[in-house]
Parts: sequence; structure tokens; C-alpha cells
Amino acid sequence: MRQHEAIITSSLFSMEQDDIARSLITTIGSFIQDRLLDQRQRALQKEQCGERLAAEDESSNKDTSVRYSDQAVLANLDWGMDALEEAINTSNTETKMARLDHAEKMLQVCAMLNSSDKTAGVPNFYLSAWAHLNLSYLWKLRNNVTNAVLHVLEMFSIDPFFSRIDFAPEIWRTLFLPHMSSIVGWYSEERHRIMMNMIPDSGDLSFTADFDQYFNESLVLSMRPDQAEKLQKLEKHYGQSLDENTRNYANYFKDCMNYDPATSKKAIPMMPIAEPPMTPLHEVSRKIPDYVRFGPILPKSAGFSPVLKPKNTSRESSIANHIASENLDDSASWDIQEGIPEENDESDYEEDRAESMESLPSVEMNKNYKTGPNGHTFKEMNRPFSPQMFSGKTSPKVSSPKQDGNNKVTSTSTIRATRAVDYKVSTSFPNSPLVHHDLSTSSADSDNESREHQKSVRTKVGHGRSSSNANMKSQTSDKSFHGEYDNGSPNFGSPQSSTQSRPPKDFVCPITSHLFTDPVTLETGQTYERKAIEEWMKRGNTTCPITRQPLSANSLPKTNYVLKRLITSWKEQHPDLAQELSYPATPKSSHGSPSSRQTSQIQSRTPNLYDSSNFKSNRFTQPTIATSPTSVISQAAVEAIISGLKPFITCLCTSEDLKECETAVLTISKMWKESNADPGVHACLSTSTTVNGFIDVLSASLSREVLRTTVYILSELLVADDRLREILTNVDLECLAALLENGLSEAAVLIYLLKPSFSQLSEFNLVPYLIQNICKKHEESKDNLELVMNPKDAAIELVAQVLIEGDENSRNSNALSIISSNSVPSLVECLERADTRQSVMYILLCCIHVDRSCRNLIATRIDLSYILELFHAGNEYVKGTCIEFLWELVQLNRRTLCNQILQIIKDEGACSTMHTLLVYLQNAPMEQQPVIASLLLQLDLLVEPRKMSIYREEAIQTLIESLHKKDFPNSQLAALDALSSLSGHLSASGKSLTEAWLLKLAGFNQPYEDSMKKENIKENENELMENMDKEEEMAANSWEKRVAFVLSNHEKGLIFKALEECLKSNSIDMTKKCLAISTWLIYMLYNLPDTGVREAARTALLDQFIYVLQSSKNLEEKILATVALRSFISDPGALVALGSYAKCMYKTLKKLKRSSVVVNDIMKTLMNLPSVNAADMWSCSEGFEIDTSMNGEVLSLVNIKGRLISSHSDGTIKVWDTGKKALRLIQEVRDHVKAVTCLYVSPSSDKLYSGSLDKTIRVWVIKQEGIHCIQAHDVKEAVYGLTADADFAYFFSQSAGVKVYGWSGVVKNLNIKQTVRSLALNGHKLYCGCSGFSIQEVDLRKNTSTTIYAGARKLLGKQSIHSLYIQDNLLFVGGTSIDGTVGKVLSLSSRGVIGSLSTGFDIQLLAVNNDFIFGATKSGTIEVWLKERFTRVASIKNAKVTSLASDADGEMLFAGSSDGRIQTWDLD
Repeated sequence: MRQHEAIITSSLFSMEQDDIARSLITTIGSFIQDRLLDQRQRALQKEQCGERLAAEDESSNKDTSVRYSDQAVLANLDWGMDALEEAINTSNTETKMARLDHAEKMLQVCAMLNSSDKTAGVPNFYLSAWAHLNLSYLWKLRNNVTNAVLHVLEMFSIDPFFSRIDFAPEIWRTLFLPHMSSIVGWYSEERHRIMMNMIPDSGDLSFTADFDQYFNESLVLSMRPDQAEKLQKLEKHYGQSLDENTRNYANYFKDCMNYDPATSKKAIPMMPIAEPPMTPLHEVSRKIPDYVRFGPILPKSAGFSPVLKPKNTSRESSIANHIASENLDDSASWDIQEGIPEENDESDYEEDRAESMESLPSVEMNKNYKTGPNGHTFKEMNRPFSPQMFSGKTSPKVSSPKQDGNNKVTSTSTIRATRAVDYKVSTSFPNSPLVHHDLSTSSADSDNESREHQKSVRTKVGHGRSSSNANMKSQTSDKSFHGEYDNGSPNFGSPQSSTQSRPPKDFVCPITSHLFTDPVTLETGQTYERKAIEEWMKRGNTTCPITRQPLSANSLPKTNYVLKRLITSWKEQHPDLAQELSYPATPKSSHGSPSSRQTSQIQSRTPNLYDSSNFKSNRFTQPTIATSPTSVISQAAVEAIISGLKPFITCLCTSEDLKECETAVLTISKMWKESNADPGVHACLSTSTTVNGFIDVLSASLSREVLRTTVYILSELLVADDRLREILTNVDLECLAALLENGLSEAAVLIYLLKPSFSQLSEFNLVPYLIQNICKKHEESKDNLELVMNPKDAAIELVAQVLIEGDENSRNSNALSIISSNSVPSLVECLERADTRQSVMYILLCCIHVDRSCRNLIATRIDLSYILELFHAGNEYVKGTCIEFLWELVQLNRRTLCNQILQIIKDEGACSTMHTLLVYLQNAPMEQQPVIASLLLQLDLLVEPRKMSIYREEAIQTLIESLHKKDFPNSQLAALDALSSLSGHLSASGKSLTEAWLLKLAGFNQPYEDSMKKENIKENENELMENMDKEEEMAANSWEKRVAFVLSNHEKGLIFKALEECLKSNSIDMTKKCLAISTWLIYMLYNLPDTGVREAARTALLDQFIYVLQSSKNLEEKILATVALRSFISDPGALVALGSYAKCMYKTLKKLKRSSVVVNDIMKTLMNLPSVNAADMWSCSEGFEIDTSMNGEVLSLVNIKGRLISSHSDGTIKVWDTGKKALRLIQEVRDHVKAVTCLYVSPSSDKLYSGSLDKTIRVWVIKQEGIHCIQAHDVKEAVYGLTADADFAYFFSQSAGVKVYGWSGVVKNLNIKQTVRSLALNGHKLYCGCSGFSIQEVDLRKNTSTTIYAGARKLLGKQSIHSLYIQDNLLFVGGTSIDGTVGKVLSLSSRGVIGSLSTGFDIQLLAVNNDFIFGATKSGTIEVWLKERFTRVASIKNAKVTSLASDADGEMLFAGSSDGRIQTWDLD
């Protein structure tokens, strides 16, 4: 890489303009291509830049509201980068180009900002440069490398500072740095001169001597304010010079790219010359450190215009000016928030820079601001600034000693031993603590006093578990809490004295800066602490931290035991230094009261609830302990307390009398509180032997007071020194688990502080006992002990940890145990606890996920103000979790309750929830947007949707855009789920019932009933849901209409086009969900007033529904399509389109008639379309033929409930099963002795009446297995035609008139003089078809008759009506042909003729179903007419027909003939 850079650099000096342009295209094009291929690098850079924006936001005035226009600019930048990422990741060319166009529009907004202004407190030059970098990626994707290069150069021109340290440091090193050699030389010489003045006896050194070996912390301690100010000014001028010349060269390179000698009238661009602020007198022979080449590196989390805020403004006069540190180290960046240095990836110069780094502690500035090298102003984050010369974790942090009125230092904090001169700069490691170093630069004496006092207060903490009395005595006697000051002052100019205070550098991990405990040597030859390098690799790094060489092995090698033995030997020779360097020095600060520490020290931060790796690292903030000069007790009093503690500690550790140990515990607790948690007392109690004594008391004691006190002491010690966790083993956790099981709620606090893993918590099955702790009511303690955190809070955090870190099965099991223990109400009450509110919300969310029925319980008890407070004040992640929780709460099957919750969400809180939702929606992750949009839409629909609403428009537009995202099916599914829930058809568990409701609407009840069974709804509960009170029903109907109205009318029906695209998807799940939503929306659309969007719906979806009806193999999908088509048939425009599909649709619809009640309406509509030929719709095929000639003629047929009953001339009645479109004989009876001429079935279909020539009428009961005769009546005359009701039988014989036979045996005649040929009964009116082609209507109540129709006479004979059939309040008449007309259709309500049946033959028999009229003629043919239009459509040839029947569904036709055969036809 360096060789390549050198070649490019040397060539740039001697190239012509066109050659320079080609070189720029090659170099910058290669850089952009690498960035496009490295998604992780882009993500890291976006995160880094986002942290800068966040830091600037935190540094801005909280009272100042950000303008909406500023928010829009930042949102455009974010949207532009998201669109660019989508374009990079998609393989669809059309989608890629569309996303690139969108990204360009968004990014150009920021690229054209005024560089001298600010947006939301962020400098525009930073936003503009960032936008230009992304635009370069965009033009590279469009294969326009020239524009890509110009955007990169524009980035360097607008903001050279952040371009060279953040955006493209590789390009700056390659193209710009080689031109800055004179500036680098000047800076190196001036800095060398300042540093030489700080070295004692520097006159004895040559000017070119390597002063690194003489330079250490002691020089900074003696640095004068004027020296610090000189160094600060030098850094500033150096940075400004680098930025100015970078901008000049960037403009020059742009001119070269744009210069065309053939067309350009401008002069040839001239290469600028980098002039330093002053010319160096001579060159420096020593090696120039790499940090000089790179310039200052800002911390990743730093803002743009920070302000240094000193902790104590009264001390400004005594504090020296701060030394700018960014120039001195770019290998590690400092996290201002957490005090954790972070890695800054500088690939080629890392090792050299680390070896040549000087180390300077921090010196506070006496001003609120400091100026960076390029003129940027930076703010201190409320603490003394530690220069970047320190390596991440080795950089000490010192608390400034307080001074009394005489400016005399009374006490200082413990500081670490002086670092070695040649230590290497380490990279960041997340768990290393930050140690304060406070400096006073008033005099050298105070510095010596500080260093001497450091030795006097240094303590050792044992980490081994020992119970022997000898060890106890040895530790207590050898421990020195306050030693004597050393008289001598170390010789800081002597390398030897510095080396003696440091271990060999090979014994120290370059990452953690502590002695190795488990060293591993990598293939690159570098050695690291195992845990540190494991953490490095877990972060996704694949290179060696120091050499940056790639690591080929995925697993770490074995421990370097040779090095480990050498370190062990060195520790034995230097026990003090070994103890101090083995672990981070205990941070110290004054302890306040436990109650104040609970809020300031124990910060229960629930992390990303779906990322368990973050749970334990952020849930507890380690406190600090310090011996403050203003402590409430004097040093003598502390020593007295320590002396008084020793006997009780000895008793605790050695006594075998439990009562003595318990008394010792109570006394120690009292003295601990009296000492105000003094660090000396803490050190005395923190030995492994003492901790073992406390654990023994926990294991043996039965006194609740003693147990509480022991937990209190151990928790105090553990909070103050996190290292004590290593002393407490798994056995101790088992003891605490047993105590928790036995009802000691305080044990949860200590378990929480031990930070157990998920496996440990699962091993002891702590969840039930933690839940009991949460449900337990608060008890006032009598011992006045205030634990570091509330036991209930600890229990909540532990339960949340178990749920977060467990797998799905474990999470569901634990959530079910919470629900079964009836703990949900107690958890809801715990939302008032601010510290654990987020954890409680997550626990409740898990409960809802595993058992959605508990949603109703939560919804009726919860105080939503707590959730809304979290939502308004939380970060983006917390907002997302709150959205999910609120979304679950509004998935209720009771509309009135749901509206009440929505109203509370809308009105609660000081801030506008809807506005906050709108802002969050515009920046939310793609997969969350549909849920947020749905919630926002529901809030807006609480009022009538009459006026324009930005919230409603934005929400619906988001849902539609999500439906359009073909490349993101998860987003489409989320939008469909959101739309489905909006309809309001939800089960008790919150599951959408929209599809089941639509199927039930079509008469297909099975899915709805299955859903109810799955919900375990009892019968009476189901009836209650079906019979909702009037208010609930009105609320549900009103809501459904509102939702359908706003969705359909948005942008003139834009949603229908989006649904059309989803219906075309290859995903089965997506098309099924979309089909249900589309069907519901169409159904509602045609039940609402027409607003002009029906055409858009018809254009987008009609063809799709027809396609589903014809091609789908799923019955439910076909039925859904029929529901939608049933709505379309009321639209004249849709009827035109349906006409072209009528024939193929008709066949499919006939098969669905049994499953959907809406099919008949569609079929009738299709059949009656003017453009449709009814004959084309007819289809018929011969079925089975049954020979019953042995029983004579088939005189009568009736079809009922899947059964065909036939009567024969030999007196036989047969019952046939018509299932599977075949006839199967199931019963044969012969109760009549002569021919059975007629059969009649009652309207209730439970009785059969048979009339015979044997002058009897029999009554039969119809059952599934057959018929059974229950009555036989002798009527004295042969029966030729029959009908009956509950009281009488009406029949005719060969004589005139109609006979009425009462079931009691009374026979009478109706006053009809004509010969009757056919009968039909409709309620209390009897219709008689008579000779002379007349029809008599007999009112059976009044016993009167009326002629409702009379035909004309022929010259040679009379006409007769042979058959009557009543259906759908119509009377169908068949008889003798007159001028081609053989039948009439009369309306019973008006008694008028509404149609005629035309054919050339007399009709002897009629059969009618839902679609067709069948007439059997004397010639042996069966004529077929369309029932709706009375149009003849077909003719079926057959032998002489003596009986005719059709099933009601129109699927089968049955005909009996004179030769004893029964013929079937399949009408499908």
C-alpha cells in the first residue's frame, strides 16, 4: 500500500493535467469501489458520523427547539443514505435506478447548504461534505467516475478537516500529505524545541537527540502555563495550515479534472505550493512521529462546537491552559460519554505511531473553549480533558485535589504508577475502567506530595478464597492502610528510575495495559490478553490490533505458558506493582448517603431488548470512591474506626460461634455507616477472607436482620469495587438463590450485582422466586438499612435478563409462568418505578406475545402516562419498543375500549403524541414504519375524517409505500398486517378475523368457527360476542366505515394499485393476506357512498379477483373472490368487464354454489347480461342410468336432502342416495298395493305423502337412513295428484273438482266444476290447473275460489294445464301448446303473467331449480329455459318422460321414463 502511494505521489508532481486527471480517476475510483464493496465500513462510518451529530445535539441548548426545516434537512440526508444503501443491495436494475434518483434528490439538499451556516446546531460544511461523499458513491453506481471524483474533491474543498480524519483519510494520505512535507518539517521542529525546554538539563543534550526517553509524566506535572499555551497555539496553527493547503490542492485537482485544452479558454491550472507558517531553520534529524503526518484526530463521539466547562470556575486562575491533544494520537479515540477509548482505524501507521508516542496527562484549561488545529471549536464534556496522547485504557484520569482557604492541598486521590517511557498505544477494550488523575500545577512540592501520598494509600485486595486462621492473621497484620510518606523525590530525568517503577513491556497487554493473566501469542507475533483479543474479534475485527495484518485462524492459540511463568516470577519480586497493575485501580470518590447513590450510581439501563449481548454491560454503572479533603470524618477518626473493626473482622473470619459472627456483622454494618463508606474501611472489608466470613454468615444464619445486614454490606462493597465479584463463586450464588427462595427479597440485589449469566439464572430456576419478590408488597424495614437499589427493581431487571438472553422456548416458558402466577397486575403497577420501567414494559410485552389474551387485562389496568413518558423521552430504540407495546394494547376486540385507549394515548403527556409519532415515522426503520403509521392513523380517526390531516395523509402514504416495496417483502407483510388489524375484526387474542368474517358473510362458517375454537371461547362467551350491545356494535360499524373511507379516498384510490402489486407477488402468504384486505376494502367501498374512486378500484383489482376465482386451488380464496365480485356486480362499469369472462366464470361459480351464498347473485347477473348468450352458459352431460323396469313405470320423483325418492307402477317406493353424482339404492318399500301415482314432500322436508290407485294416502317420516310409514288413510277414490299440509290432504281423481281429506277422516269437495289436472300449494292458498287452460286459486281459509288465468279454446278441442310448480313466489305453468306457447310464468303477488315458455310441444311435467326451468314434452325431449329471462337455451333428448325432478342447487336433473328407467344429467 505504501509503495503504491509513493508511486502515485511521485507521479503527481511531474504529470500533465490530463495525466493528473487519469491518476485521480484511478486512485479515487478505486477508493470508492472499495467502499461500495465494504458494507461494514460504510455502516461504521455512518455510525461514527451519527455519533458526532448526537454529541452536538447533547451539547446544544436543551431549551432551544429545533426548527422543522432543520429536521427536514437532516431527514433528507438520512433518507438519501438509506435509499443509496437500498440501491447498492438490490439486484433489480429498475429498482436500483429509482432508488438512485431518489437518493440524489435527498442528498443534493445537504450538498448545496451554505457552508458558513448551521443546521440544528450542526455546521453545514460537515453535512455538505458528508453528502458529497455519498454522492460520489451514487455516481460510481451510475458508472460516471468523473462526477464521482469531482464530488470527493468537493468534499475536501468544503471541509478538509473532517475529510482527512473521518471521511477519506486514505485519499488524503495518498494525494495530499506528500505535498505537506514543509509544513510537517516546520511543525516537528517547533514542537521539538518546546519539548526540549521542558527536559531538565536539556543543555547537555544535542539538538537532534531522541528526547522520548527523557519525556514522561513528571514533565507535564511541571509544565508552566505559558509552555502549555505555546504548545496549544502550535497545534492550532499546524491544523489550520494543513486544512488550508488541503483545500488549495483539492481546488487544483478539480481544475485539472475540468480542464479541456481544446475548448477551455482558461489558463492551465497551476499547482499550489504548501507554505508553512514559518520556514524551518534546519531539518530535524530524529524520526518524525506518524501522528505529525496525520494531524489531529477527534474522538468519534465528539461534536462540532463543544464548549469546555470547568467543574469549578473558582479555580480558573490556578489552572493552566489545556494542551490540545488530538494531534498527538489518532490510534485511539476517546468516548466522552463513557470514558472508553475507541479504535480509530489507521491501517499503515499504527505501530510506528504507537512506539513513538509521548504520554502527557491532562491539564485543565482556564477557559471554557479550546480551539482545534483547523479553527474548529470543541467542548469539554463536564470533566477534565484527557489528551489523546494516552492510549485508551492506559490513560489515567485524575480527580483535581480540592484546596482549602490557604491553597494548601490537604488530600489527593490515588494515582497509578508512572508509565514506562516506551509503552505502546493500545486499542480500546470495553470493560477497562477509566481512572481519574487530577493535577495541580501550582508547585513541584505539591506534585511530590501527591506522588508520595499515592504510595501511602495504595492497598491490596485479595482475590483468593481462604478460611484458615493463619491466612487471616497474615493478611490483617501485613495490610498497611496508611503508611509513611517517602522523603525522597524521584529523579524524573533518569530513565533507570522510571524503568524500576514499571514491569517489562512484554508483560503488559497492549490492549488492556495490565499485566497478562492469560497471554496468547497470535500468528503475527503479537501477544494479547485472551479476553481482550476475544472481545476485539467479537466486534468483527479480522486483523491484528497492532500490525493490522489479517488473521487467518478463527480460534485463538493456547496460552503462552512460558510468558505466564515469567510474569508470575516477576510478580513475586514486585508484589506492590503486580497488585496495582493486575487490575484497574479502584476508582474512588466520596460516598454520599445510600439513598442518593441509588439514583446516581445504580443506573438500571435496559439495553436493546433483543440484543442480549448488551444487557449486562450497561445495566450497572460502577461508582467511584475517593478520599476527599472535605470528608465528614477526619483521618484520625477513620483510623480509629479501622482499628475498631479489626477485632470484629477477626471474629467474623475465625469464630465458630454463629451468634458472635452475627453480632460482628451488625457491628461492622454500624461502623461502615459511621465511616460514610470511607475507602480505607472499604479496603479493610474487601479482603477475600472477610468476604468469605460474610458468605458463611449468609449460609448459616436464620436471623432476617442479620441476613439483610450481610446483604447490605456485601452490596455496598461490591458496588464500590466491582472486582469483588471474582471472589464470590458459583457456590455463593447458590446460597443467595436459596435465601431468595426462602423469602429474603434483599438477596435479589446481591444476585443482580454479581451479574450472573443466563445459564446461572436458569440453573437455579430463579424466575418464580423473583416474580414472588415483584408481587410482594413493600415492607418498611426496621433496621434502617438502605440498599444500593430496591430489591423489587433488582428482581425486575433479573427477570428481564432471563427473558432477553433466553431462546424462544425459554422465553415463552418463563412468560407463561409469569402469567400463570397472576403476576401481570403487579407488573403493571411496577411501571410507576422509573428506573425499571423499560424492563417492566419488555416483560409485559413478552407476556402478550406468549398469551395474547392477557392484553385485555393489561389494557384495563395500565396507566399509559408511564409508557408515553418513556416514548417522548427515549431514544430511537426505546421509542420503537414503546410503539410495539402500544400497538399490542390497541389490538382489542372491543371497539369502545380500544377507542378509550387511543384517546388516552392522544391526549396524555405534555408533548403531542401524534407529532412525536410523525417525526419518528419519518426516521424509523423500514420494518417499523407500517406499525407506526397504523397507530398514527388510528389516533387521527378518533374524530370524523372530514378535514385534511397531515397525520392521516403521511400515515396512509407510508402504508402504501410499504406495499410497493417489492424488494422488501417483510415490509409488505407488515403493512398488510397493519391494514388487516385496522378493520377492527379482531379476536380476543388480537388475531385478525377479517378473512374469517368475510367468509362467514359468504355463508362459509367453518373458518370462523375454527378461529373461535382456537381462541378457547366458551359457547356463552361466543354468544355474548355475537350479540354485542348496541353501543359496541355502533362503534365497530362506525370505525370500520371510517377506516375504509380514508384508505379508499387517499389520493383517489392510490391504495388499490398497491394492493394489485401485492396480489401479483409469488409469496403465498402475502397474496392470501392481500386478498383478504382487498376483499374487505372492496366490500366496504360499495357499502359507502360513491366518491369517485370505484373506477380506480375496478381498474386495479377486478381482473385480479377473476384470476383468483379461476386459478386458485384454495376454496377459501375462491370464496373471498366471490365476495368481492358480488360487490362489483352493482357497478355498471364492472358488468361490461365481467361480460367477457362470463362463460368461464359461470362454470366455476356453479361449483361454488354449495359453499358461498353470494354465488347465485353473481350467476344470475352474468346470465342476464345483454352481451351474454344464455345458450353459451348451458352445460350438461349424461350421468348414470338406473334400470327399474321390474317395478314398472317411474310415475313420480322428488329430490330432498341428497336423497331421490321414486314411486313405481307396481306400488313400490324407492329411496336413492345421490351423493357423488350417482344413484345408490338405500331403501325399497311396498306398502301400497297398486301404482303410486304421486309423491309430495312437506315444506319442512320431514314428511312424505304418497297417493296411490289403491285409494289410500300414506304419510311417511323422512330420516337419514330412509322413510318410515306412520299413517295410512283410505280416501275412497284413486289418487292421481296430491298436495298436503298439517291438517288436510288435497287430491284429485278422474272426477271433476278437488277433494279435501282431513287427517281425522272427514272428506269434502271444493266447489270447482272443472276437471283438475295439477295442484300446487302455497301457504293457505291452493292453485289448481284445470282443463280449458285455466288456473283456479282457492283460499283454504275462506273456502272460496278465483280464476287467476284463463286460456283460449281451440276449434277442435280444449287445452289443459298438466303441471304447476311454485318457487320464489312465482307460479310456473306447463300445458298444451298454443301458437308455440306451452307455458306461462305468473307472479303470485300480482297474479299477472310475467313470462312465457315457448316450444312446439305440449309440456306434461315441470321441474325448476335456481337457474333453469325444465319441461318434459310428449315427444320425449326435455326443454330447458333460463329462469331469469325465460329464454330457451337447450333441449335434452330422452325416452317418454313420466316424472321429472331437479335438485335445488341445479347440479343434477333426474327423469323417470315409461320403460322403468331413471336417467340422470350432470348440469355442471
